[in-house]
Amino acid sequence: MQQVDEAFVLRTQPLGDADLIVSFLARSHGCVRGVARSGRCSRKRFGGLLEPMTHVEATWSVKAGRELHRIESLDARRSYAAMQADPALQSVCAVMAEVGEAFGAEGAGDEREFRLFGAVLNALDAGGEAVLLLRYFEFWTLRLHGLLGDPEECASCGRSIERGKAREFHPGGGFRCESCGCETAESSTRLSRHEALWIDRLQHTPPDRLPPSRGVARPGGRLESLFRNGLEGFSERRFKSYRHVRMFAGGAEGRS
Repeated sequence: MQQVDEAFVLRTQPLGDADLIVSFLARSHGCVRGVARSGRCSRKRFGGLLEPMTHVEATWSVKAGRELHRIESLDARRSYAAMQADPALQSVCAVMAEVGEAFGAEGAGDEREFRLFGAVLNALDAGGEAVLLLRYFEFWTLRLHGLLGDPEECASCGRSIERGKAREFHPGGGFRCESCGCETAESSTRLSRHEALWIDRLQHTPPDRLPPSRGVARPGGRLESLFRNGLEGFSERRFKSYRHVRMFAGGAEGRS
């Protein structure tokens, strides 16, 4: 049986001397893994469409009982290869690929998750700040999977939290206002007013309209710690590409 769907290529792995295992996030089918025959040595069949984050229309064959499908063809929709010549953007895309593989459910696509990938990639390609857009991607991945709670509502007392007001985040317990956050648990993260303001901006501002973060989105900061811990805790894996973000995107404020 053949399937056809719009997809983003996530990553490839060698299989034997000539083939590649390809993971991609498909709009209606979630995370799909298949074999691209001769993908390592023949550019005629797949061209440059196996590069990470390439937006394609994928056709693959499904056989019952097989974990890996057979990729029949890929047709280009949009390539993001040129922007990834910048190591900062490449490192952010690598994290997105790891998270996409971990959170994309096989056989069950999520339209919102798919659109999130496209919106962040477009904003990166338009010159957006690399680490800030990674924070946006992390934030909305957690929100879409119900792992963050509503930043504007206290999970303890139920009252609204004003935009820009300091607050605490309790893993598994959501955000708490300053009053309810007085009895701070060791695992909680206290966000300053500046960090809370950026949480609100991530919630309400499209990725292509975010103003420069002036350091709040920096690698190793509280927002990264909060979001990364949530992603890695739920998926029960470490995302290795974060070390490249720290190496290449630590001081990036977008591309010149």
